[in-house]
Amino acid sequence: MAEAVTGMVRQRLAEKLAGSLTAPLPTATPRRVRGTVSLPGKATAVIGMRRAGKTTFLHQLRRERLAAGVARERLPYINFEDEVLAGMEAAQLGFLVDEYYRQYPALRGRETVTWCFDEIQVVPGWERFVRRLLDTEQVEIFVSGSSAALLSREVATSTTRRWSPRRPPSTSSRRSTPNAETSRRCESTCSQTGSLPRKRSRARTPPASRSMWRYGAWNASSVQ
Repeated sequence: MAEAVTGMVRQRLAEKLAGSLTAPLPTATPRRVRGTVSLPGKATAVIGMRRAGKTTFLHQLRRERLAAGVARERLPYINFEDEVLAGMEAAQLGFLVDEYYRQYPALRGRETVTWCFDEIQVVPGWERFVRRLLDTEQVEIFVSGSSAALLSREVATSTTRRWSPRRPPSTSSRRSTPNAETSRRCESTCSQTGSLPRKRSRARTPPASRSMWRYGAWNASSVQ
């Protein structure tokens, strides 16, 4: 039974890997970035609540690199929010790297590969895999996930505490800064219910409630 489950996980990972390198890249309204997006030898994380735009930003990074001349095969993306991958262990993550370089052996040690791991926090121990990948391969790594999972003490310890959290502004330059009353209402609603406040009449949702958190593992820069 265990072997069958492992086989299913590997098959799904292989499918996701192949699809990420052949399917059209999703498009969306670009986020403006302030500061350095990534630093050599460090992974960059995109964190925040659901529907904040974490996945959209990962695809934006892939589009930007593709436009800059990076070959498509050097931009793998894996989303771990999949029922087939439920219960997956960190030791199984190594299959992705082995499968990738089996298909593209000429890239190993010669070209930088940009890995995007979406919702990777669902795999316990993922941070050790990321650290090993940074130490042993020529890669650039972006991960996304919930704030609580990616800012935990365990993650900080296993990554030698190279964390630098920062809260960026909203995703649109046309949104104005909310007044004090709106900000307090947003913070109160989020703390009590874990959800965003509803819009009132034609008022826009406060930028503070729609913004993403970014930090680096690691590395920091602002996204707007």
